[in-house]
Amino acid sequence: MTESIRRESAAFLHYALQRVASAAGMTDEHAGYIADAIVFAHRQGKLNQGLGVYEAIDLVLEIGVLDPRATPRLVAEGPAHAVFDGCRSSGYYTLNLMAQAAIEKARETGIAIAFGGNHNDAGSFARYVYLAYEQDMMAIASNNSVPLAAPYGGMENRLSCPPFDAIVPSGDEPPIWASLKFAEWYDADISEAVLQDRPMQGKWLIDPDSGELSDDPRPYAKPIPGYGRVWDASCAGQIASPRTYALNLWNEALCAIINPLGIPSTELPSIEDFARGDAAPSVGGSYYICIDPSRFGPIEDVKDRSDRYIGSIRSTRPRPGQRVRIPGEDGHHSLTRNEEMVDVLDNHWGPFFDNIAGKYGLSEASLREDFAHE
Repeated sequence: MTESIRRESAAFLHYALQRVASAAGMTDEHAGYIADAIVFAHRQGKLNQGLGVYEAIDLVLEIGVLDPRATPRLVAEGPAHAVFDGCRSSGYYTLNLMAQAAIEKARETGIAIAFGGNHNDAGSFARYVYLAYEQDMMAIASNNSVPLAAPYGGMENRLSCPPFDAIVPSGDEPPIWASLKFAEWYDADISEAVLQDRPMQGKWLIDPDSGELSDDPRPYAKPIPGYGRVWDASCAGQIASPRTYALNLWNEALCAIINPLGIPSTELPSIEDFARGDAAPSVGGSYYICIDPSRFGPIEDVKDRSDRYIGSIRSTRPRPGQRVRIPGEDGHHSLTRNEEMVDVLDNHWGPFFDNIAGKYGLSEASLREDFAHE
């Protein structure tokens, strides 16, 4: 079965997300941050960080883990650092405040870091680092999350599957942009594989009894009623490479070990805990590092070096039938074109409009009608 995708208006998606988040009790500012990040993921082409990721917000709202009215607080700072207590708000709110603080401090010091804790999921980190890119700055950001991967050689989940984004200023060429995760799969990959009736992209599922590896998620998938993206699984996740394993541990050190508010992934609740309503915030810690290259030399030189480097990479002779790809290039082109229509996974559409929006007396039809009269 092929992946079922629909084309929808990015402006309507933003409107619907903001209306639903506002109906859940969030301020206009908070709801706007959520809508911005999710639509940004659609423009970037990261569909599993798009509309369906709102399910992670809804789940923690339902069990009282996310406080929709909370405002993250700045609890410590210095010339080049800041620490934010999310106060059980969303990561969308907390990461935006962290990014703003780090960017402003980097203007003065050249480099700054912001830490966050006690907040929930933040979706795709691409939106947050892009805020620095828009200011001709470099940013690196991530958070840890619920345990979704086994230590290398192990068969029980202890590690998160963290999002990681890093971006560098550029001129005419696409930027050097890493937008990835430090494990092979998370919950959305399980639901996608089952719903699309296809195997995983590798043998990353560890049978809990035999320890054998499999790419068939059906024996292990544990759907959560009403959701099309956020599913649990009865198996652990294999990390395919020692390199990814090392990066996962390194990232945990920044997210939760040196972070003064950090909680390691080994101490976070599981998806099963959330599904039964017994959980704490889904993130143990986050970080945002910002570097302002203009403090060390002309920004035009930085952009020129970046463009020359990417141009040289692109001009490499390709293997037969292949093209030389630049990470993040397609997403960057999509963002700069700012096209009105974006792709959305069908299995994310129904749960959002029928299940989540329906809780507040909203529907796709009513939201479309309101949007048309805005």
